[in-house]
Amino acid sequence: MEIMNKLKIIAMLVLACLMTVSCEDILDDNVNPDKAHSINVQVALPVVVFYAQQINYDHAEYYNYFSQFLTTGGKSSVGAYSYKCEWEMLTMNRHPQWRRHFYDIGVNAKNLIQYSQDIGSPNYELIARTIRLMSTQLTTDAFGDMPRSQAYLSNSPAYDTQASIYEWMFQEADELISLYESPEYAQNEHNLVIDKTQDRVYAGDLEKWKGLVYAIKARLLLRNIPNVDRSAAMCQKIIAAADAAINQWRKGDLLYGSWFGNEPRYNFDGGTGTENCVWSLSKPVINSWESRSNLLDNAIPSKYFMVDVLGISAPDNERFCGTYNGGTASSFQGYANDPRCVLLMIPRTGPQSPSNTAASVIKMRYLENNIGMSTSYKIANYPNLYMGAYAGQPEGYNPIFTMEELYFIKAEALYWLGDKAGACALAKEATEHNIERHLDFFLKKYPNPNYNENTDNKYPGQCTVSGTPGYTQAQYWEGQMNSFLNNEEYYTYTYKPDGSINKATLRVPKVTDRGNKHWFFNPSEYTLSDLMIQKYVAMVYQPEMWTDMRRYHYSNNRNNYGIGDANEIIYPNLRRPYNLYAAYWIDGLTETQKENTWIQRLNYDPETEEKYNRSELQRLGAYKNYKWLQEPMIWAHDYGEVTSLSGK
Repeated sequence: MEIMNKLKIIAMLVLACLMTVSCEDILDDNVNPDKAHSINVQVALPVVVFYAQQINYDHAEYYNYFSQFLTTGGKSSVGAYSYKCEWEMLTMNRHPQWRRHFYDIGVNAKNLIQYSQDIGSPNYELIARTIRLMSTQLTTDAFGDMPRSQAYLSNSPAYDTQASIYEWMFQEADELISLYESPEYAQNEHNLVIDKTQDRVYAGDLEKWKGLVYAIKARLLLRNIPNVDRSAAMCQKIIAAADAAINQWRKGDLLYGSWFGNEPRYNFDGGTGTENCVWSLSKPVINSWESRSNLLDNAIPSKYFMVDVLGISAPDNERFCGTYNGGTASSFQGYANDPRCVLLMIPRTGPQSPSNTAASVIKMRYLENNIGMSTSYKIANYPNLYMGAYAGQPEGYNPIFTMEELYFIKAEALYWLGDKAGACALAKEATEHNIERHLDFFLKKYPNPNYNENTDNKYPGQCTVSGTPGYTQAQYWEGQMNSFLNNEEYYTYTYKPDGSINKATLRVPKVTDRGNKHWFFNPSEYTLSDLMIQKYVAMVYQPEMWTDMRRYHYSNNRNNYGIGDANEIIYPNLRRPYNLYAAYWIDGLTETQKENTWIQRLNYDPETEEKYNRSELQRLGAYKNYKWLQEPMIWAHDYGEVTSLSGK
């Protein structure tokens, strides 16, 4: 492990920097790319808080591709960023998630905890430990076994088992909750004031940070489902933790309204560099090497996401597929069954279809994962992905944890308890507000210059040839919402002079009459697939997309992996990417084996671990071994193989 060549160097750097290192120095340190950032007490907290959102981004940036939401225009079987395409991970130079946890968060949080104890201000310690807990969860769920107990005691620390790490995380969560509730910590008279300049998430409000501990605990407990512990007792524990987080974030002054409450958002101010939102068009990176830029300008939404998840318009019609209203003359169906399609991306002009490249039309285009564009298409023909609440603008925000995720955690536990109607209601509420999250951005970012208060024509409509959003009236947007959420039709009427109805015109048909003909919120026929697909959309640009798919074994119609007593298929039309690296994912496998062979974890950071801790990789069987990428996490084995996340 890359801890430093000698422990005394760490101590010397810390002492030397106690009174001299500024936040700017930390974020712009490019003297030694393998040197841990060192901090002093005055600037420690803002740095740790900044990296809390950054590690969330680091994981999500990979997982958008692993979970088949995004793809690229190429079809290479060997690429610089293998997570985007062919999964040939062993030759990648480094994974930013590893450094982010062990150095930018790990070393700095370790020092911050010590500084907090030295000056007798435990509020800093609580926040540092909360962020360290979240970082540990994200990192072990990406890599599995890793250093923890000996992480900063040796140049080559032993790797802890994932089971022991889970045991520690559960213990740490419970201890943190008790400390947040202890006046000796949370109301200590010696606690220094923490303002927004130090804590850009909560300005030092410990009650709000406590909510994040409950949320992390709920996420950890959810790892029991569906493979470890499906019992009613476990489901109740999950529900209790989710409720505790929800209630905690709806106390006191609410930062983001009555529904989103006080979920943790890292807000950006715009400007340059790390002041820009990580998902925005500015594509900020740290030190030009320490993180991956989002590269959404070269990304393309997958066919799976557009057709099977969002329900793109006229999916079986080559000419009208992905067009506004799907080629119908008088309806207002939008671009897809799911109204979020036009909130997450902007369609662009390009060839009408593969067989008619001469004609030009505005469409929501997509590709199969890693199949590659045809020669008639360019990346500029595919949707502009710099839209939505996260990816829309430099002055945006990056959530550390969302209220929607808590609702879906609770809904999943309810489903496994047998309360399908309750699960459906929660998932529907979370989805409605996830739409609201992205719509709020649209209404602020793109006000209609020709607004008419009589028709309230400010909502997302038919986009223009110039590549900018278009607008529609409130009645048609609400019709699309009701169609998607409630499977209702929307009619407009003309009236006779006496006020009686003269004629009714169907303007927005219900979803079961268009697109993919599926209503995701049918309480009488609600399925686990309905729940998890809607969570998938709500988790766009969040790390849980990939974790959920791994928990459910990438269950689809090809691998026929049924879940639970009813053998439910969770992601029906999901498929492995084309042009996977044959030596790892194709050669020597039967067709059945191929369909069940998916990427399960990241290989340990090649830039550091293969240099500093090769013996541990060899002990685990992970050193330059592509089969390690296929090893499931402790929570993703077949049901019954693992009976406790902590190994006890």
